[in-house]
Formats: sequence, structure tokens, C-alpha cells
Amino acid sequence: MKKAFTLVEILIVVAIIGLIAAIGIPSFIGARRSAEDNMQEVNVASVNAAKDQWAIINNKATGTAVVWTNIATYMGNGITNQAGLTVGGSTITLNPVGTSATY
Repeated sequence: MKKAFTLVEILIVVAIIGLIAAIGIPSFIGARRSAEDNMQEVNVASVNAAKDQWAIINNKATGTAVVWTNIATYMGNGITNQAGLTVGGSTITLNPVGTSATY
């Protein structure tokens, strides 16, 4: 006589796996979105700090337009353009000195 799993046992295992997936997948999606939001906040703070540092060193007034080549030396980590700060498909936008960067 062969030993094998019954149909009921297999259905129970499949139901348990389905239940775990139904609970776990939304949690992972939420955690990813939360991580992206946090990364965007960090990037905005870094860009704003680089803009402020550039404006102070170069004696620029509030409202002065900023381009990436101006602040690249103040960014660190080899970030020289917007592509280096893309999070979740969104790119950061530089705004004039005194106005926060945005996604």
C-alpha cells in the first residue's frame, strides 16, 4: 500500500498558503511605499542643504535659479543629476533658492 497525501490534506495546505499570501503581500507593498516616501524626504533634505550651501558660499539671493551643475559638488555620493535621485519612478525637481525641492 502506497503512502500519499489525501486531497483534503493538500487543500488545507493550499488554503494556508493562500491565507499567508493574502496577509503578507499587502504588508510588503505598504512597506515598500513607506520606504520610498522616506527616501524622498531624505533626498529633498539633501538637495535643500546642497542648495543652501551653494547659495551661501556664492552669495546668491533667495529666488535665484539653481541647476544641477551648481550643486553637484555639494551633493556627495557621486550624485550629479536628477537621475541619481529617482525614487519609485518619480524624479526630484529643483526649485529656486529659498524654495524646497519637490517630487
